[in-house]
Amino acid sequence: MKIYNSISLGMLTLAALVLVVPAKAEDKEKKAPSKAMLKQHDTNQDGVISAEEKEAAKVQAKAKREANRQEDLAKYDEDKDGKINRDERVKLQADRAAEKAAHEGKKEAMKAEREARKAKKGGK
Repeated sequence: MKIYNSISLGMLTLAALVLVVPAKAEDKEKKAPSKAMLKQHDTNQDGVISAEEKEAAKVQAKAKREANRQEDLAKYDEDKDGKINRDERVKLQADRAAEKAAHEGKKEAMKAEREARKAKKGGK
């Protein structure tokens, strides 16, 4: 019985490895950058994002995050301690939720407008 269990366990382990290893190999394949990413980061327009361009994009993203952080501090850090405490964070999150809802509302309005134009155009 012990031998049977050991063989079964070994076969299950082997089957799991066979299924997992190809999946990991697929994950490691390089994905082609999107058109938007190329437009934004491929500064020499060669169709490839080089290591230097990737590093520049990282630096740019970090600078943008820091600028956003400074804006949030200026707007929400009421006690001017250089940190966003719980009460300040609640206000920040409420404002972000309201901004997101407004944005979603605008998107829905634009979608309805497009559909109305399509219907009007199709009705003529």
